[in-house]
Amino acid sequence: MQIKTKWILGVFMMVFLFLALFWRWLHSPLPQYVGEKKLPSLQKKVDVYTDKFGVPHVFAENEKDLFFSAGYIAARERLFQLSMVALAVKGELASVLGDSYLKTDIYLRTWRIRKVAVELVRKMKPENKEIFESFCAGINYWIKESKKDLPLEFKILGMEPSLWDPVIVAGYTRMMAHEMSGSWKPEIVFGAVLEYFGEEKLSELIPNSEYDFPTIASESQKKLTSVYSEVLNQETVLRNLFGDYSADIGSNSWVVAGKKTDTGKPYLANDPHLAFSQPPRWFEIHLNGGRFNVSGVCLAGIPMPVIGQNKSTAWGFTNSMVDDLDFFIEKINPKNKNQYYHDGKWKKFLLEEETIPLKSGKDTTIVIRTSVHGPVISDIHDLLKSSDKVITMSWTGHWVTNEMDAWIRMTTMKNWEDFTSAVKRFGVPGQNIVYADVDGNIGWRPAVFVPLRKEGFSMVPRPGHKKEYDWAGKVPFGKMPYLFNPDKGYIATANNKTIGDEFPYYISGLWADPSRGDRINDLLEDKRGLDMEDMKKVQLDYQSNFALDVLPYILQVGQDNLSAGQRVVYDYIGAWNGVENVDSKGALFFHAFIKSFITNVYQDELSLLGNGYLEAYASLKYLTNRKIREIMETGQSSWLDDIKTKDKREGLGEIILRSLAGAYNLVTEEYGNNSENWKWGDAHYLTHKHTLSKVKILDYLLSLSVGPFRSGGSSLTPNAGGYNFGKSFAQTSGASMRRVVDFSDLNNTQMILPTGQSGNVKSSHYKDQAELYHSGGYRRTVFDLEEIKADKHIRHLVLTP
Repeated sequence: MQIKTKWILGVFMMVFLFLALFWRWLHSPLPQYVGEKKLPSLQKKVDVYTDKFGVPHVFAENEKDLFFSAGYIAARERLFQLSMVALAVKGELASVLGDSYLKTDIYLRTWRIRKVAVELVRKMKPENKEIFESFCAGINYWIKESKKDLPLEFKILGMEPSLWDPVIVAGYTRMMAHEMSGSWKPEIVFGAVLEYFGEEKLSELIPNSEYDFPTIASESQKKLTSVYSEVLNQETVLRNLFGDYSADIGSNSWVVAGKKTDTGKPYLANDPHLAFSQPPRWFEIHLNGGRFNVSGVCLAGIPMPVIGQNKSTAWGFTNSMVDDLDFFIEKINPKNKNQYYHDGKWKKFLLEEETIPLKSGKDTTIVIRTSVHGPVISDIHDLLKSSDKVITMSWTGHWVTNEMDAWIRMTTMKNWEDFTSAVKRFGVPGQNIVYADVDGNIGWRPAVFVPLRKEGFSMVPRPGHKKEYDWAGKVPFGKMPYLFNPDKGYIATANNKTIGDEFPYYISGLWADPSRGDRINDLLEDKRGLDMEDMKKVQLDYQSNFALDVLPYILQVGQDNLSAGQRVVYDYIGAWNGVENVDSKGALFFHAFIKSFITNVYQDELSLLGNGYLEAYASLKYLTNRKIREIMETGQSSWLDDIKTKDKREGLGEIILRSLAGAYNLVTEEYGNNSENWKWGDAHYLTHKHTLSKVKILDYLLSLSVGPFRSGGSSLTPNAGGYNFGKSFAQTSGASMRRVVDFSDLNNTQMILPTGQSGNVKSSHYKDQAELYHSGGYRRTVFDLEEIKADKHIRHLVLTP
């Protein structure tokens, strides 16, 4: 008996030892934050002060060392995230994630991400290119240093990290431009609607108070829905890899002049809205050396802050919502598929071979065809490669622009003139940039290249054979509007229409519903003595002006003859104040109503186009929300009629009643009959998901995901909380960071990330900001060296040659 017990104990100890060793093997060491570290590539010593939340303040004696250190630090905290970016830029996802990603790689190659990046780097100023080379050298040094004990993601996937060069950095900027482009989706949805239903039906999807339906739609567009469906599918796969396909891409930013503040100096606030991921998109850093003394947030993989401050200025970004993409239908020579008809003659496509490596060790070679308009996007669909009609794509992201040089100008600028010079070089992705400086000036400029084209808001593919529909360059910078020290004392942007109808050029029809913008203006317009807490309150505000505007139309159906379920919804939304806080029952029933309303209006027709079209149209919230307003106000739309009911024509009242019933059924079926479960924050929760979170056992054992957290708001509130229409109300997008700069004290910048600085699961900085973020908290981030050293939590690492 004693021998058997010892045997069992021995086996148990061996298993325990094996698991302990496996666990240790799985988890790589944490970064070094204190002491001394030798990096032979350095020329001089570099001081790195890391605060209690893992934010590095890097002080170097020259720029080469500064950016080498920045790359080294970024890699040690975010290596897997950087590696996924590199794979996407190169179009080599299938080499790691499996052959099922081959079509996604083909799609990325078709977008010409890396091809354009090569040209961007070639055009850079040599002295600026050196900065990017130093940054990549720092990343590569960490890769070589850690190769024997890589982060757990590499061990699980059996992959090795890619070495970096400036082309990957430039490619990442184009990847972000692709993500922020809102034009491709309406082109897909509207093109399919045009083909199936015709012009009149399509015209009723477009909020018509702002623009006329274009004559371009009269062009014959047949047998293209399969192309639209394939593009829709590949966009879904790609965007879900880095976040959520349906995520609302937007942002808030505003700047308030000293005459309206408590300090007599400006405040600048910014919270970009992106798909959530774990680790988050942004990495906070402070860089001091050479020409640079700048702090803020960069995308992990970008050398310097994209949004931030230096000792003289600060700036913030929001998406300009520019219409930056058009599809063209090309006529193909029936005798030669590599020729297309343009401007009265047959022209040859540019043919380029691309080799895509696969995880199996094999590879695939494809040929990408490019016309005067751009690459052939329809070749991603095998059935259409021999078609006599193909679709090409013109995208501003294919233009060779100067953003990488512009970042250096932006981060080192001293005044409004420097800011203007930097903005002139920004083109892709189009941004609204707000500005403030220590002298009390505030301003705004759109940093965007706007294509000059015939019939601007078409949102359907254009005739490729007619030269007059080609893009004719871009709107000159000198013609773009701007604001500098406006009389009202503040400037706010929230992806709403910021440029008036008097502007002679078409920019976009993709403006967000004015709900967020109007609410921000409400909170800033007539106020004096605005302080830091006021800035935070605006960023955290949950009021939906959209809800307050449309509720009266819903309630016009009256209470008579409502079913019990309809009455419950009617009473809750009727008593609701439009504030979408976590405990609001009215907010849950309102969003359930909107989801049901969109389904009842559009599903019967859009389902005829195939899977995904209802969700795709519903996710065009910058259009659908404005269209809902219009339908509620006028009661007119042929889409209200349910084509499945014969001998009956439904109107707005009937659809509202159906949607009240649908909202009740949606809530009770999902959350039960206990009214205590009918709270917005219980349905609208947020989990920050790692790329490997889809493997449930890994997610559970390794605690990859962070959350869930109850959450308020929606895409229509300043404190944004977008969700996927086709799934639950779970939040998928929102403030990817929050930042407020106080120009009375640059050491009082208030900042927060959704989870943390580090991508290392075992790091204390993997999620140490999550509770603070989700409770509406901020943390102070300092700027001056004396203040940094005075922090009792600061950790000091000296990097030596």
